Amino acid sequence: MKDKSILSRFGIVILVLLALVLIFPSAKIDLASKISASTQASVRAEHQQNFASSNEMEFQVYSSSDEIYQNISEVLSGVRCVRRLRQNYSSYSHEFPVDSITVSYYDDAEQHQLLFTVYSDGVCILNNAFVSVKYPGGGAAELYQALAEIVD
Repeated sequence: MKDKSILSRFGIVILVLLALVLIFPSAKIDLASKISASTQASVRAEHQQNFASSNEMEFQVYSSSDEIYQNISEVLSGVRCVRRLRQNYSSYSHEFPVDSITVSYYDDAEQHQLLFTVYSDGVCILNNAFVSVKYPGGGAAELYQALAEIVD
């Protein structure tokens, strides 16, 4: 009799865990599939002196055949991103001055696939959500350096 009680409790725990897994989707974001679905990218490198101004900005559009597009895509395809569930965009501010690189990927119909911004201070935003970055060369600050070298 006691064995049935333990089994039924174990079964309920398993059902609850399964329900949680289904309710809360994985916070991991697959950049490689979104990049491979894209045919062009725009890249914006920006230097911000303070909150209200951008002193320097460079903006370029690249097709999938461009070497810079391919290099950026190769770097970003190796990045693993996990959504930060507790970080609020409106409550965040940078230490200024700060530099950033924003990459926007589009498909043939110019449908937006991916918007990725990485800041020199190690903050990363993917499609308006803060993310933690795992990059073979380190974290978000190292990823910024790698992208800055490609863009320069």
